Amino acid sequence: MSMHIAIIGGVGSGKTEVLKVAREMGIAALSADEINAELLKNPQYVEKVARIFPDCVVCGVVDKARLAAAVFSDKKKREALNAVAHPEIAKKVAECDADPLVVELPLVLESGMATMFDEIILVVTPRRLRVKRLEQRGIDSARAKAIMRAQKPIYSLRRVATRTIDNSGSLDNLREASRNLLRIFCE
Repeated sequence: MSMHIAIIGGVGSGKTEVLKVAREMGIAALSADEINAELLKNPQYVEKVARIFPDCVVCGVVDKARLAAAVFSDKKKREALNAVAHPEIAKKVAECDADPLVVELPLVLESGMATMFDEIILVVTPRRLRVKRLEQRGIDSARAKAIMRAQKPIYSLRRVATRTIDNSGSLDNLREASRNLLRIFCE
């Protein structure tokens, strides 16, 4: 049986950096966000999105900024989009037979995909650091906090996590902790 490992955590927590470390170590790695970006190039998928969000699709192309604004401000719309996206993302993960496989999966609870993983690593970062990181990406503080409020609270993620990486220190600390933990799954 192959080992599937999910990397979870709130926006700005450092999940993508952990995924990057896995890839540098030669571990097969997928990102739900990258899978979704590929789906947005698929005409059948875009058609499904257009049915739910007609104002967010122009000439067969999803306006990602408009879609993000719509879903982060309305829980029902977010759930509608997730109902379309999550089964497609789960299918892509299930199709990958790499061993081990690391998957960056921000919405592990919302997607219902937790049972697909043998290990779930939660990246924990203080809220103020997460806001600061998002601001460095060009997202203002109010928007960053709104995104965080739209996500499941950390205590909910702790319930499904099998391991935790503390990302309250430097980038080097995060990368070292990630390497040390991921090595366990490569033995």
